[in-house]
Amino acid sequence: MIKNVFVHDNFLLQNKYAQELYQKYSADQPIIDYHNHLPPKEIAEDRKFDNITQVWLAGDHYKWRAMRTLGVD
Repeated sequence: MIKNVFVHDNFLLQNKYAQELYQKYSADQPIIDYHNHLPPKEIAEDRKFDNITQVWLAGDHYKWRAMRTLGVD
């Protein structure tokens, strides 16, 4: 396994207080993304997608608009 020296346990934590808060209280918590484009019902029901395209495109009108702007049918 190759160790990445750029990204480490205190990556982006700029002082000892940030490091302590993160390491003691947040490091083991799940990442929760409150800003996403999935319908809340699908998240609550733990919907399983068939492939990454469904996750990436289903229900996200922002991506559809960007694709149309770039000429994707």
